Amino acid sequence: MQMTTEARGWLDATVRRILARHVLGDPERSGITYELMSHLHAVAEERAAAAGRTEVTREDLEAAHAKAGGDDGLAAAFVQPLAKPLVRAPLLPRAGAFLIDALLIGIGLVFIHMTLQALLLPLFGGGGVAYDAGHTFPRDATHGWFAFLPWGYHDPTMGLVGQGIIALASSAFVLGYFTWTEGSEGRSLGKRALELRVVRVDGKPMTYREGFIRNLVKVSPIFLALDALLMLVASPERRQRMSDRVAETIVVRG
Repeated sequence: MQMTTEARGWLDATVRRILARHVLGDPERSGITYELMSHLHAVAEERAAAAGRTEVTREDLEAAHAKAGGDDGLAAAFVQPLAKPLVRAPLLPRAGAFLIDALLIGIGLVFIHMTLQALLLPLFGGGGVAYDAGHTFPRDATHGWFAFLPWGYHDPTMGLVGQGIIALASSAFVLGYFTWTEGSEGRSLGKRALELRVVRVDGKPMTYREGFIRNLVKVSPIFLALDALLMLVASPERRQRMSDRVAETIVVRG
């Protein structure tokens, strides 16, 4: 029996809401999604047939949902038996996930740097710092503050203002990438590849707020390295960066 458009939208939203409360691997999530939808649809279909209707409505699904004990009852019956315990991810897979993310970010940064350089060079070019032979190290000490934003692109032909804009835009891109990917589904593309996920310490999915807080140090690789070093020195057994402690998040398998 078919469902109305409103009923289908309600069912999708309800199942997503129930699953969002639990840490699940992709195979478990797919299986539980199918079981939840099938159960609610079957019960709602019986109600619709008893009423002599040929379509399942939202009211039928809501009745089936209430009969099963609401979100808690459905979670206890279908989700919790398959929910994974929280196992903190080892450091090596976390480092591998970041390397994958760094590669993807690098591709995006190349595009940002080339675009902004083309736009800003006519406005802020010609005021760049002097470089030693080989254009490796700047001789102007005023260039030093850019060391804290090494995601930026430092061109000796670009003035400090132009380089500053590029550095800030680059750092904003990196922070936005991690905040959006981890805030929306708990994992970046690198973490997805290595089957890792970031969750709140109580096991619930993280939000964009926690995603922003835990990734704020990633505006600069220097800050991230210091944060990771503090973790290794202060509490390696917890595998929790200082920024994770502030955000109250942990990285787990799954």
